Amino acid sequence: MAKVLRNPYDEGFIMLRRNLLSQPEMVNLINEEGWAGVGIYVAINLYLSHCEGGWGAYTGRQLSAIAVNGKKHRGDVTRVIEKYGLFVIEGSRFTSHWMLCQHGVDDEKLRHTRAHKTRAGEIEIDKEKENKEKSQACVSLNDTQPEVNNSPIGPSAYESVDSDGKRHGSHGELVPWWAPPQTDVYRAWSILREGWVPLSKYDTQAETDGRNDMQPEDFMMKTAWEKLDESEQYRIQDYAKRK
Repeated sequence: MAKVLRNPYDEGFIMLRRNLLSQPEMVNLINEEGWAGVGIYVAINLYLSHCEGGWGAYTGRQLSAIAVNGKKHRGDVTRVIEKYGLFVIEGSRFTSHWMLCQHGVDDEKLRHTRAHKTRAGEIEIDKEKENKEKSQACVSLNDTQPEVNNSPIGPSAYESVDSDGKRHGSHGELVPWWAPPQTDVYRAWSILREGWVPLSKYDTQAETDGRNDMQPEDFMMKTAWEKLDESEQYRIQDYAKRK
């Protein structure tokens, strides 16, 4: 009787290539993110492994869920997905090259896509460096801000928290509790860009649609007290008392 070879993926496993860490994309990830970045990469793929066909929802709500589970910021998850050419994004869904291989997609056919994503990532790196240089040239309010995972969070003196506990930017827009503090009154928090953007680049309708995909708890400062540890809570509270 012929032996039936089973697909390990069907048995509840996902196969990991032995040369994964030598892949150019992974080398770049490790160089910039360290082993924490590898952990985020694996966690995202574990999420995708439970999705039909390996394609997951690329929405603010889902990215937030992944980030909170790993005690990271959503920006960390977004950066790993978008920057290193390890994932494929199609509108409101995404997958990884790892998952596509698990589902029998020939990796050779992905070279063009991978090269395209790498070039896009290089452009984003240049933009990130430019924005960082600009922010360092300005007087920052972040020196006294509390930090979570080395990333300061708000609100700053430019922002407000309403009677329901929801955080707002200086222009009235809802701001996620994990967002960094606003340091420029001429910027608004962009859900789509995951950062404070100039008002000229703020698309009100698109931003409204993006916020509709999120939960009210994403904008409530009390959520920080539910998600963060005690020392992180005290840092936020101490800063609030000094304002």
